[in-house]
Amino acid sequence: MRHSAFLLAFAVLAACASGPPASAPPADPLAAVGFNLDHLDFLGEDVVHEGDTLRFIHIYAEPTGRRSQPDGTDGWTFVGDDDEGIACVDDAARAAVLYLRHFERTGDEASRRHGAALLRFVRHLQAESGLFYNFVWDRDLRINVEHANSVADDVSWWTARAVWALGEGARVLAEADPAEASAAAEAVRRVEPHLDRLLARYPTVADENGRPFPQWLIAGTAADATSELLLGLVALQEADPTDAGARRVRLFAEGLARARFGDLATFPYGGHASWAGGWHGWGNSQTQSLAEAARLGATGPEALASAEAEAQTLYARLLVEGWLHNLDYATGEPQVFEQIAYDVRPAAVGLVRLFEATDDPRYAVMAGLAAAWFHGANPAAATMADPATGRGYDGILSPDRVNPNAGAESTIEAQLALFEVGAHPEAAAWAWAAAEPPQTLRWDGRTVRARTFTSTAASGPGLAVVVLDPEAGASHVFTGPEAERFLASATPTP
Repeated sequence: MRHSAFLLAFAVLAACASGPPASAPPADPLAAVGFNLDHLDFLGEDVVHEGDTLRFIHIYAEPTGRRSQPDGTDGWTFVGDDDEGIACVDDAARAAVLYLRHFERTGDEASRRHGAALLRFVRHLQAESGLFYNFVWDRDLRINVEHANSVADDVSWWTARAVWALGEGARVLAEADPAEASAAAEAVRRVEPHLDRLLARYPTVADENGRPFPQWLIAGTAADATSELLLGLVALQEADPTDAGARRVRLFAEGLARARFGDLATFPYGGHASWAGGWHGWGNSQTQSLAEAARLGATGPEALASAEAEAQTLYARLLVEGWLHNLDYATGEPQVFEQIAYDVRPAAVGLVRLFEATDDPRYAVMAGLAAAWFHGANPAAATMADPATGRGYDGILSPDRVNPNAGAESTIEAQLALFEVGAHPEAAAWAWAAAEPPQTLRWDGRTVRARTFTSTAASGPGLAVVVLDPEAGASHVFTGPEAERFLASATPTP
């Protein structure tokens, strides 16, 4: 979902989009992690439709090479897609989540207005059946009813994201805008019969390439899309609890928790499957949604346990060995590139939610270290979220190439990750950490893999080490003096 007409050497991008000095972070805790809504505000546009104000988000934005434009856009232009259109539910829904959460935390009225107007756009694309179309062709909001990624014929990614946004709207706006909250809740209720048809397959489990896979998820085995659906169902259940809503949360959470395979040392390394064919970073929000469902009290203990297991296995591996885009279950091969913001946000925010659910400080540290990907702790050593403008850049293509376009998905996912990490000083302290190459070490009589991170925060320099300890079946997160003791006691292998 990212336009790639322009490619640029990462060194140029890093030079143009450098972050604030780590030794003198801004006083605002959100600005201190590089959070900035300016570019997302620029990507948004209000339109009046049938007497009401709706807001959409332009899908793609590219640099024009011109500076100091009279309209303040500083050399950027919107780009539509001839087959899809100019805007979609996928982006509007995620932007609504970000704006609503920003309003909830800060009281910012502009964010409330933007969030509510985006919800109205999402509702505009709801079909009579209750499902959602995805794309609009133009500012007249003509709906693209034909594209395969826009049709409203089944529970889809865009329906799942619509439910996420509308559930958050019902929860966040309950007091500030009861009419909008009620409309959002009603829109989700119209989707529920379709969800119950999925759940009619419970508790069927089928063999999928040698792995037992629950069959009551979106499209049967789409655990990734189901995870973002679950985020909305949890939010709606918090806003307007019902017995049927609790059952949906519990059963979808059970399906996600059961679709986790491998362990710290065994492929696919303890992560939740995206679908029957493998794992990919983008959209794989299982840890985030399971932690939220567990916090709500709508699941058994297995939901939180599964979320913690992914954090302690796959997420720890990504922090030590480097980020991945995809793991193919059939071949066992990892795909390193392209790396995108949407690969990182599910891990970073999932770790934040685990910290909130458990008070375990290692998850906060890991969340901050994950967010450091946006500030140069990535294979290209490039800034992927510009704190000065709020642009989220569209991907790392190789160690020496990035895509400098800054479209909706990349910007929203980057800012959502930084926003959630910035809410907790324990996580924010690591958002600008620099990563050393991973090492193989001998420690406590075992061979381990470890990576050292150094952060300079307001409280002074910090040291963190993430350790993969497969012989013990565990990962470790050491900080401060504990990290120093680990490094002093470990020895490099020949």
